Amino acid sequence: MTPFPDAPPIRCFLSYARQDDVVMDFVDPFATALRHYAYADRGRDLEIFLDREAIGWGDLAQPAIRASVRSATVFLPVLTRRYFDRPYCREELFVFYNQAYVEGVRGLLLPVVLLGHDHLTDDNPDLAVQIIVERQHRSVREAWLDGPASPAWRRTMLALAGELVDHVEEAERRLVTEADSHLPDAAEAVADIERFGYDTGHVVELTSQVLQQFQNIVVTATDDASRAEALLPGALRLRDSARAYERRVSEVDRLVRARPVRLGPGAAALRELVDAIEQLLTSTANAELMSVPMRRPMIAFREGLTALRSAVNMVTAWKDLPNPGQ
Repeated sequence: MTPFPDAPPIRCFLSYARQDDVVMDFVDPFATALRHYAYADRGRDLEIFLDREAIGWGDLAQPAIRASVRSATVFLPVLTRRYFDRPYCREELFVFYNQAYVEGVRGLLLPVVLLGHDHLTDDNPDLAVQIIVERQHRSVREAWLDGPASPAWRRTMLALAGELVDHVEEAERRLVTEADSHLPDAAEAVADIERFGYDTGHVVELTSQVLQQFQNIVVTATDDASRAEALLPGALRLRDSARAYERRVSEVDRLVRARPVRLGPGAAALRELVDAIEQLLTSTANAELMSVPMRRPMIAFREGLTALRSAVNMVTAWKDLPNPGQ
């Protein structure tokens, strides 16, 4: 497709763990190359945002994200293992994916994998990983290792720029011709959101129980090996329940974006529990550092905490959707 001479620039938002870029210095050469090749090969300017505030996504303002999807803004998560451990990165991914899902333009999510490829498997239970795998992520690892002056880098960035333009132009056509084609049935949406109240109550109860067990075990266990053995079942229950709840929140998030329905319950009680778990994990950091047996349950606790944190953030953000589906 040949664009009109005055075609507006394609807006792109790069989502990445800031600490990755501090060490690897990846974002600037990546953005520069993408801009150059998109215009040199396809005649489309790119307007690339590296900061949530710059694009108006401060605190994940829901109307701004909805407007960004509807204007065919591309979401480019630059992925390493660290990305999946950052609740704000996960939240950006889920919120954009769900809005794009509702609008029928999931092609606007274009994941780029820098490191951590072995983590991205079909059987990984992490919802964020599953979304990335579904979107058929693009690897830039070898090109990055060869450096921005290498033929591998040029080939990779040229292909990625072309694919980006193709996805945007397809999304532009869909957004014009397929409006409202992805709305769920209204009655089913209302019933699903009502059921969500029970889901929230269940995860609050389970989290409270595990938290109390955690506190008791840390105080009463006589050595690290027995402490770790006693903590592991609860840690695994919390992790699995948190992942299931995060998935459930993501499903409901699509519903409240698609239709003007009564929103589900808030997450104040769960947020308090998440804060308490975070404090406990901080207080036991030295024990984990000095004890190999303690590491396994603590890893599970942290994975559960990450999933709960991103779920709570999504639920809290629903208050900024005064007219969902509009």
